[in-house]
Amino acid sequence: MNLQLARHWLSLWKNSEPPPRDAIKPRDVKNLLPGIAILEMRSDGSVICRLAGSAIAMGLGVDPTGKDVIAITPPEYRAIRLSRYQRVLDGAVSRCVKPHLTRFGTTVLVEDIQLPLGGVSTEGGRQILYHADWRPQTLDRSIAEISDAFAVTIDESFPIVRAAAA
Repeated sequence: MNLQLARHWLSLWKNSEPPPRDAIKPRDVKNLLPGIAILEMRSDGSVICRLAGSAIAMGLGVDPTGKDVIAITPPEYRAIRLSRYQRVLDGAVSRCVKPHLTRFGTTVLVEDIQLPLGGVSTEGGRQILYHADWRPQTLDRSIAEISDAFAVTIDESFPIVRAAAA
């Protein structure tokens, strides 16, 4: 699922720039909508969730839409999360695989990606396209069933190589 979104996002690039938010049409990524979120980093350091799919809200146990995701992040993880968002806004593509304890007490393995969006929002923030591959039907599967003996958290960021302006 994440690869599908990444390929779609890459297909929307113009003039060596990532697509703006309005280039991402829900009809083109319909099967991915439950796991999509749009995050917006503001100049004051807040990161507002502008939109969150139903799988994200279900997995968190709360709809994060309109909330500052840094404020609702446990304090010990805030700096790491903020750093990851900043790397993406600086031009990286981020992929993270980690165990996640759902609100139902089940641990599942979740892979997410974060892709920078071009332009600036009407509120002056810069936006990130986020997608998590978790869906509610994985609630009854253990980490071992999802990934045989996969016990390492992966957090990767890859710089995007942009073509030099002609």
